[in-house]
Amino acid sequence: MKLSRKQILTINLVNNIPLAVVISTVAPLVAHIKTSPVNWLTNVLLAFVFACLISLTIPIPRIAFKIPSLFHVNPKNIAGRLIANIPINFIYVVIIGLVLNFYNVRAVPDFLFAFIGTFLPLYVIAYIVSLITNIIAEKLAFGSAKQTRSTDLRS
Repeated sequence: MKLSRKQILTINLVNNIPLAVVISTVAPLVAHIKTSPVNWLTNVLLAFVFACLISLTIPIPRIAFKIPSLFHVNPKNIAGRLIANIPINFIYVVIIGLVLNFYNVRAVPDFLFAFIGTFLPLYVIAYIVSLITNIIAEKLAFGSAKQTRSTDLRS
């Protein structure tokens, strides 16, 4: 199924804006670091840009279909979505987390330790948020539930 530009835009905005906000908000809270509004906004913008780049460069829909299929789970049902979101969310959180930690810490290897310290809470929260936003993105991009695609649509 070929996606229109409007569908791609809708899917990316609905999925990536909440993801960027969540990662940029939770990471400093977990690390017990105060951040200024300007720094927070910069982090949100960086996270959003990288989420969009990930969506455009990595075959997320293919991953979302293949991973549940490996476990003989239908990628169209809730179990398939739960399984597919594990590696997809991992990709997003690792890349965005590393970028934001490098931007904020600006010291090697300190940013890696900062990333390790925030990874698990970010992963769990981003996993939950992405499950919710993906359903909303599908409905907005494709209309009724009968017309939704069978894969994770972060692309």
